[in-house]
Amino acid sequence: MRTGRGSLGAGFAALSSGKALIFLLTGMTVVLALLSAAPLGPSLGESFAGTLAGDHVLKNHPSFAPTDVFDFLREKAPAVAGSVAAARWAVLIGLLQQILFAGGIVSVLGRPIPISLPEFVAGVRRNAWHNIKCFLIFFLSAGAVLGLWIAATHALWKKAFEALPPGSASVTVFRAAVVIGALFLYAVFSLLHDFARAARRDNFSIGAWRAYGRARRTLSGRWARALGIFLFWFVFGGVVLALGIHLEWTAPAVTAVAIALHVVIQIGVLAVRSALRIAAWGSYLAFYDVAETLAARPVAPPRPLEPEPPPLPSLDETPRV
Repeated sequence: MRTGRGSLGAGFAALSSGKALIFLLTGMTVVLALLSAAPLGPSLGESFAGTLAGDHVLKNHPSFAPTDVFDFLREKAPAVAGSVAAARWAVLIGLLQQILFAGGIVSVLGRPIPISLPEFVAGVRRNAWHNIKCFLIFFLSAGAVLGLWIAATHALWKKAFEALPPGSASVTVFRAAVVIGALFLYAVFSLLHDFARAARRDNFSIGAWRAYGRARRTLSGRWARALGIFLFWFVFGGVVLALGIHLEWTAPAVTAVAIALHVVIQIGVLAVRSALRIAAWGSYLAFYDVAETLAARPVAPPRPLEPEPPPLPSLDETPRV
């Protein structure tokens, strides 16, 4: 089994076996979105329901729709502020949910037995504190290294490239190198973070620091393939999400049916995001399982050396009487 190809295949296979997980992640995201948007409900109904301003916004009138929206933001500022505050809490809860749910995903995804809710919940509960510590290590270490990278490249920019015109080739190459370097550093820390959480897959007592050490040993000699898997899901997932967002953004919403279809597309985009997360985890866990199997395979002891046969007598020697 080739690790790279098998890992990507396992990621797509996880879309079938992890349907319940995709539904759970999507449902939690929809609930958080509804809670964050709830404070705007009465104000939106009062300002746009059955009004000319609402017709302008639905038909995206080029002149009146922006004015109506800005008037709403000014007149209903308290409701908008309440919705923004609720959205901040929804983001924090969503981040905590992703940290905790990773423990359940690691426990049940990619196993030969069907996924069960009790085992998923047990994995969430068992790995909760471990995943929180792993996230704090990732957040602090990745934040420090990326901060140093941005500071160093900014200092180099001011010293060597600030006087150059914005459209010069050197400036373009330098900016591309800064972005690629930042993406590479993020990928390294992200892989260490994910494989540190995956260490709880077969060792329920391992701590966060030991898990990071185990992740480093698992990735040792396999960094190119692991980064290839990360890059595949990053690019493939980004393209799929961009297409979904473009479809949602350009979908008409001028009738009740069109609005309902618009909402369905929005939920579909959220489902695609959840599916991509499950697929990426499926690839990482398959990669991890293969690496751990190879590491645990016993090494055959060296064969003992056979004694050398005695040398044959030379034909030139005359036998003694």
